[in-house]
Amino acid sequence: MQGDDAMARLGHADRNTLSDEFQERFQTIERSNGYIPNSYMILAHRPPILKAFMDLSKAVIRDEGTLDRGFRFLVAYISSSTAGCQFCQAHNIQSAARWGIGEDRLNAIWDYEESDLFDQGEKAAFDLARAASIVPNAATDEIFGRLKQHYSTAQIVEIVAVISLFGWLNRFNDTLHTELDQHTLDWAATFGLSDKTPWDPSHHVAVEPAA
Repeated sequence: MQGDDAMARLGHADRNTLSDEFQERFQTIERSNGYIPNSYMILAHRPPILKAFMDLSKAVIRDEGTLDRGFRFLVAYISSSTAGCQFCQAHNIQSAARWGIGEDRLNAIWDYEESDLFDQGEKAAFDLARAASIVPNAATDEIFGRLKQHYSTAQIVEIVAVISLFGWLNRFNDTLHTELDQHTLDWAATFGLSDKTPWDPSHHVAVEPAA
């Protein structure tokens, strides 16, 4: 249920004031996503932080890495769901779909432990995403033992980097009630995200002021 604070706590920076480097990078993201995440436009109030974040995000999850991008976004989705970040949940499951994860696997992700659509390596990564997103951290040597049966050291670093990246984003967007873009809200409605899960975007949806 939306309350008086169900709106973004900070406004966007003026995109037109940013350098040509940012304009080019935004255009690349728009071609890929169809939108610019509103978190970027809040970070743009501090361009050095935005640049550092964009560089890290590109290396961790947007570039071609050692693991499939769609799978990395599923790891991010499990992490964000565990942390309770409604903003990042929507972006991550939408991004997983955009990078080729089929609807059958998207629908099975909430019960991945029992699903035949995920192999043991994927399940180990999801277990880590869930355990590492709890405070205090609940990652165990047993989980890492299973990870090492399926992934190289570089791949495990990439999995942990994805979880860590979204730990940062979860705190940022939940704290600021960053507004979800209409593109993502429309996708979530079509997919039925709030019908299939406890997803509640109310703190991330703009509220019209009373007349």
